[in-house]
Formats: sequence, C-alpha cells, structure tokens
Amino acid sequence: MDFMKILKSLEEALYEVMVWLVFYPLTFWRVLTQPAYMMAYAAHELGDEDEDRYSDKLSPPIFLAITLGLAHLLELGLGSSELEGFLADDRNLLAFRMVMFSTFPLVLAVRLLRKRREPLDRKSLKGPFYAQCYVAAPWALVVGTVPLLAFAWGGATLESLGAALGVIGVAAIWYLILQARWFARMLDYSFWRGFGSAVSSFLLAMVIILAFVSAVAAV
Repeated sequence: MDFMKILKSLEEALYEVMVWLVFYPLTFWRVLTQPAYMMAYAAHELGDEDEDRYSDKLSPPIFLAITLGLAHLLELGLGSSELEGFLADDRNLLAFRMVMFSTFPLVLAVRLLRKRREPLDRKSLKGPFYAQCYVAAPWALVVGTVPLLAFAWGGATLESLGAALGVIGVAAIWYLILQARWFARMLDYSFWRGFGSAVSSFLLAMVIILAFVSAVAAV
C-alpha cells in the first residue's frame, strides 16, 4: 500500500511539473499583456475550491518561484556567482532571492490593507499578496538577469553597466505604474495618489531588502 502511495505521489508530482512547461509561458504572457486582469484573477481564484484554483494558469507564488529559479539557473550557466559566506551555497542564494523578491508583494499587500483599514491577518493578506506575486515575477526576472546578460555580452564596462541600469529603470517604471493603477483601482484613488502610495511602498521594500542584505552579508 505504501509503495502504491509513493507511485501515486510520483505520478501527480511528475504531471504537475510537466504542465508547468505549458502554463508557465502562458501565465507569463498574460502577466505581461494583461497585468491588471491577472492581479484580479489571482485574488478571485482564492474563492474557489482547492482543486479548481488556477486550473489554467500557475498559482502566483509558484509562478514567482519558478521565475526566480530560472534566473538562478541562468546565473549558474554563465558562471557569474562569485559570492562568499552564507550566499556561496546555491540553495541559500536561491532561498535568499525568493525572500528578497517576495518582500515587494508583502509590503504592497500590507500597505493596501492599511489604507483600506482592514484587519491584518493571514486570510486578508493572502489575496493582495497573491495578486502582487504575479507582477513581481517579471520585475524579478529583469533585475536578476539583465546585469548578467549585459556583462556576459559586453564585458564589465561602463557601457554594459549603463545598458543594464537603463533596462532595469524601464522595468521599475513599468512596475510602479502597475502599482499606481492597482492602488487607484483598489482604493478609489486618483492615479497620482496611487503613484505616491506605490513609490513609498517600493522604497520601503527596498529599505527592508537592503537591511536584510546587510544582515546576510555579515553571516
């Protein structure tokens, strides 16, 4: 009986991993082309039964985790990781990146609940956090891969650095505009008031991440 359970679990795990090959690019494309819809979809699906959730797309946290995993594999392929200490271990580095880029969804979700004066608990936080995980993935992919590709193709030059920063800057603007529209829609704000909430939340997330980086670097 135990052996059959193992086979059944293996069957389900294998199927789940293989369907990622289909639904990951589909989910990524929808996030890029219809981010507002995907953010609403992420929160709405939480109301369905477990087996019916995200039946035609990847769940937001898994989508973000796979994106970070792909960025990590690219770094390994380019041989660009020269970190020391705690982050020298690939598993620690990947886990650190998942925590780092999950900080953006968490801070933005908490800010929304505070603005709406809703109680902050695991249930109320889940919807906005899941919504944010979708749009955090492209942002994380750009930040995690563009510098690697720029230096791999152009070498460690000022031109490569400038090109990488330019692409990251465009991605940051895209990300902040999405957040401004999200805050405006969810809080019935004007775009510019929503943009102010987006920028302040983004900066707070960056401060938390930098503090975390400093703590990890000291290990």
